[in-house]
Formats: sequence, structure tokens, C-alpha cells
Amino acid sequence: MTAEYRDDKDNEFAKPAVLYILPHKFQKKRLMDMKQSMLNKKIIFLNELDSKVTHIVTECLSYEQAMKFLDVNKAEVPKNALIVSTSWLVECLKNSKVLPVLECHRIKKVEKKDADHVDTSNVTEVSDWACKRGATLTHCNEKFTEALELLQNHAELRNEASDYSRALAFRRASCVLKSLPFALTDVQQLIGYKDIGEHVRKVLADILDYGSSPEVEEIRNSEWFHKMKLFTNVFGVGPAIAKSWIDKGWQSIADVRLAGSINKDWRISWGLAFYEDLLTPVTMQEAEAFETLIRTEMKKISPLSIVTVTGGFRRGKSNGHDIDILMTHPDEGAETNILSKLMGALNKCDLVLKGYFTQNTFSSEMLSDDSKKGLRSHFDHFEKWIGICKFPKSFQTDRKLQSVRDSSETLPESAQQLSHYSRTIQHQDVLPSEHVNISADNTMSPCSKHTFKTDDKQKSLTLKRERTEMLEDSSPKSKRFKYEDLSEKEVISLANSDRNWTARRVDLIVSPYSQYYYALVGWTGSKHFNRDIRLYAQKVLGLRLTSHGLFDMKKGEALPASSEEEVFRHLQLPYRDPMERNC
Repeated sequence: MTAEYRDDKDNEFAKPAVLYILPHKFQKKRLMDMKQSMLNKKIIFLNELDSKVTHIVTECLSYEQAMKFLDVNKAEVPKNALIVSTSWLVECLKNSKVLPVLECHRIKKVEKKDADHVDTSNVTEVSDWACKRGATLTHCNEKFTEALELLQNHAELRNEASDYSRALAFRRASCVLKSLPFALTDVQQLIGYKDIGEHVRKVLADILDYGSSPEVEEIRNSEWFHKMKLFTNVFGVGPAIAKSWIDKGWQSIADVRLAGSINKDWRISWGLAFYEDLLTPVTMQEAEAFETLIRTEMKKISPLSIVTVTGGFRRGKSNGHDIDILMTHPDEGAETNILSKLMGALNKCDLVLKGYFTQNTFSSEMLSDDSKKGLRSHFDHFEKWIGICKFPKSFQTDRKLQSVRDSSETLPESAQQLSHYSRTIQHQDVLPSEHVNISADNTMSPCSKHTFKTDDKQKSLTLKRERTEMLEDSSPKSKRFKYEDLSEKEVISLANSDRNWTARRVDLIVSPYSQYYYALVGWTGSKHFNRDIRLYAQKVLGLRLTSHGLFDMKKGEALPASSEEEVFRHLQLPYRDPMERNC
């Protein structure tokens, strides 16, 4: 069978389509795979360029770049051959035939705007400060940012004296690329941009010219790097411990498990036992389900409480390695002890596996402390529970669990709705407690004990009495959690048991309402956005910003905020939606 194509601009009559893939910038295996797929789909191609070729497929981003590589090959380019992007070939392979060439598939010439052929028209559009720029999850330069963030990750895993600044340099450069309003086609386009150093320019130039960077590919194929990634994926394991495991000759998680008791840190023993569970990303659907469960229990404990999912989910990510939930109460001081009561409730539901509490240790002196450690450190002093919970597998399949809100409301159906969720819930009426455990389809939420009609007074009173008993007995000091004292063997046995739940990492944080919106900014992230906005506050405004508040160093006073928008106004910054804080 002969494949044909017709292009209205260059071809008056249909003729056989013969493809040639310009090998420059293709990784060897990918090139071989594409050629094999073309054979399977009966799409004609040649390994050498000659006059029969009708389509030249390339990874180059400009016509000039493609012609440069064709000149190197000393090949004569057929007069009417179309130079097209790899995306066109991918579409052809998907459809098992040669498709028409659309305008978006053509490799075009780059306009020469000045004597040096450098387009600097976009330079002023990107601020030197990441906190002033919008950075979304999807952008024009993912190929480059993925490479830079791999270099960042490698530097962080090396964990030597100079590696913190090295990793930060790669992250800053990546953040610039995420904010560009155009796709990078030449490193000369980056002239004038802060945070793009010579090392980064060399990496980007290699990717532009050859499709990959030797430095990046060496790391990507490094056995040490893969082992470090493998071991640091264990809950509780950092670079130092991972290196010690490599030094022992351990090659896999199985090797570490066989070694038996290797560390007194419970996080590591539980992290090894539930490695596969904790490595599997938490989905947005699970996050919504768990948020609804927490919201339901919190409304029983403290009806006016505010519950917000933070972290990557609030920034629009569809999955993450854990779920962070920030809680507060509009009456200052009323948030005290709600976390211990919540954990008691979750324990009664048999949802708590293992974790630890940290008390609120904040003092006003910490906010006014003019030290630099806050710029590097992302720790705060809130009351927290950090640990591992059971997520019923129904969290992965049930689209909706019971909401404590009005029956006309629905769970957030997208990441954007979730990011704005806390704004709409704060001022809404709460249904009576008799209704909170019944889902929309009359199934039970994980913490339900009874099924009842709303007019069944006796069962309603029983539920209220059980709730009262539960709250009185929910302090972590007076009640031990079910799995708290398991031996290492018992933890492994639990992980290997036939179960209808998945182990998930959970952080629950409680903030006083006066600090809540600063905590919301801090716990939403991203990590680099926080680092940059805090440095900006200090260097430009002479203010100290933390998750606890904003302190005017000159006046010696804290600046209150009643919304995230007000936090940004205090900082004289344009408000950025959580979706735009993914730098």
C-alpha cells in the first residue's frame, strides 16, 4: 500500500509520500522506535535524503536550524520537500497513515529583528522576582525545565557544601523558563534575563542543538542517581541515610528490607513496609474524599472550623506524594485542642496508622527575629500531626462522599474549584450533626456507626451521646492509637495483609486565625515561590515574612491580614492565584 498526501500550497497533484527523519537531536533509541513504527504502519521512509523525499521530519525548532544540520550532511534538499515537526509524524503514526500538513506542523523561518538576530522584545515581560511572575503547571518550555530540575535534584542528593547554592541556581533558571511567554528556540533569546548563568546556557544550547544535554543524560543514566532516588523515596530517608545504604552495597528496597532493624526512626520502618503504597501518587479524587471526611469530623468537633487542602493540590496538581490540610477557627484561641480531638475521631474510625504530634511553639519574638535562617528553612511552629493514615479504597472510586454543606452544593470537581474552596465554605450554614454521616447515595462515610432517618430521635440521641464520649476521650495524651506499639515484624505483616485500604502520607496543621492567611500562603507553596517572596519581603521592603505573619522591622509591628489578597497587598505585589505559584 502506498501512502499519499496532498498539500495545497506546494503540491498540485497527489503523489507518494516519502519521509526522511533528520537524525540530529533524536536520541538513538527513539529514532529506531519511530522507524520501526513507520515500517509497521506501512509509511514509506528513506534512511538517506534524496530527490524522492517529500517530507523531512525534524526535532529542530526553526527552519534555519534544520538547514544547518542538512548542510552538515552535504545533502541536497528536494525543492518541494516539506520540513515538518516530529509532532506531525506522531499524529501520522497514531492514525496509521500520512496526514495533511497543518500550519502548526511546519518548521518556520525565524524573523531577524536586529543585526545580531536576537529577539529581545520579551525581556521586559519577565520580572527578576519569581513572586512577581505567574508560573503555571503547563508552559512552553517543559523540555528545558525538566532537564534543569533533574540537575537540581542531583545537586540536592549530592548534599555537599556547595550543592545547596548549585541546586538553587538550577531551580531559579527553571522558574524563569516557566514564566516565558514564548517557546525557547535560541539561547540568545535569554540575554538580559536574571538567573540564566553560563552553565545553564550551555545545557540549554545542547538541548536546542542536539536534542539532549550530555550532562543531563549522564545523570539520567547514572546508577548512583537511580539508587539515591530509590532510597530517598522511602518515608523518613534523606540523602545521608541513602548514601550509607549505597555504601553498604544495597541495590534495592528488597535488600534494605532483608537487613532487618536498620534504624530506630519509626518513619523508616513504616516507610519501608508501605513503600509501594507511599510511592504511588495520591490522586485529586483521594484528596477530595479525605478533605470531605476531615471537614465532616471537624464540623462535629467545632462547627465554625475552616478546613483547606493546601500544597500541590491547591496549586492545581492532579496528584501528589501526600496531602496537607490546614485548619483554623475564626474565634482566636478556639482552635486549641481541635487537632487532638480530630485525631481521636479518626482513630475511632480506624484510619490512623502511625504519626506524631508537634505542639504550637510560636512566640512573637520568632516573627521579629532578623535572622537569615527563615529564608532557607521552611519549618514553622504550628501545632501539627504528621504521619500515615489509611485511605479506604473507596476514596479512589467514589466520586462523592457526604458533604456537611447544603445539599445543593457539590464537591469540588476540579483543581481550580478546590483552590478557591475555602473562600466559599467559611460563611456557610452548617447542617445539624444528625445529617453529617449520610452520603448522597445513602452509603456510609468511613466514620459512620449507624444508618438512620432524620426523624428517628432515639438513634439521633444515641449518635450524639457517642460523639460526646468520643470527644471526651480523644486527647492523644489519654488515648493510645491502635497501631502505635506495633513491632517491626507486625508492621510488615500489616502491610502484607489482605486489606481494603491504602497507606497515605498526611500532614494536618492548625493555625490561629490571626496567622491563618499567612499560613495559607506558606503551605500552598511552591517551595521556591515561598523562598522568593520571603527574600523579596526582606530585601525590597525590609519586612520579615513567615507562615506566621509579616513583621515590619522598622516599626516593630506585625501586619494583620484577613485574606490572601491582603497578604499580597502588604507586600506591594500583584495577587497571584495558587495556580500561578508553580515556580
